[in-house]
Amino acid sequence: MEKKKSVLVVTAHPDDEAFGPSGLIAKISATHDVHLVCVTDGASDSRFHPLGPKLGPLRREELKKSAHILGVKKVHFLNYKDGTLSNNLYHEVAEKLTAIAKDINPTFIITMENRGVSGHLDHVAVSMIASFVYRNMPSIDAILYHVASKESSESMKDYFIYFPPGFEKKDVDLVVDISDVLDKKIAAAKCHDTQMKDVLRVTKRWLVVPKEEWYLVTKRRNFADASFFTNQKL
Repeated sequence: MEKKKSVLVVTAHPDDEAFGPSGLIAKISATHDVHLVCVTDGASDSRFHPLGPKLGPLRREELKKSAHILGVKKVHFLNYKDGTLSNNLYHEVAEKLTAIAKDINPTFIITMENRGVSGHLDHVAVSMIASFVYRNMPSIDAILYHVASKESSESMKDYFIYFPPGFEKKDVDLVVDISDVLDKKIAAAKCHDTQMKDVLRVTKRWLVVPKEEWYLVTKRRNFADASFFTNQKL
């Protein structure tokens, strides 16, 4: 049997995979070995959550359950403290991510767009670091950046300090039909019990908006690794 190609998904926190590119992950896991990197440990500060540091182990277990539903082969935790990613850690995280990439030899990377979708600075750092790894590893064919729609960002504008404006459909490079895996996307999100307020709000919205995920794509050559990409806008 021919060995499966691999894909590297890079996220900042437990739940980023579910709220973000979970539809695409579920689709490609049928044909690829998907490795998911979560850079932070999911813990919190006692000022912001009653469980404080004790929240971390719970969120990591939630992520493992979500990843199982999505068909992820392995979850890699880098265990940095939530909210601490910055330039001081940039190259350290990049070295660890590069080591994983060299080990699994991914054909492409999936992460979040450079503004972090929500504007969270951990997200921004992870996006930039994943981009750095892609640029320095010519063996990786492409990097896909998950983006929010303008409608979605408008609905979330009061959620965070600054939620960057989303994209118009005409401005993205890849539109993935996730209607056939929406049940897995919703089930993965519901694994995150500690984030249930967000889960209920987001999954309710998923039921009424187009069953799609949008991506910006940077590629080095003709990118047709996964056969279903040929049926999408790319």
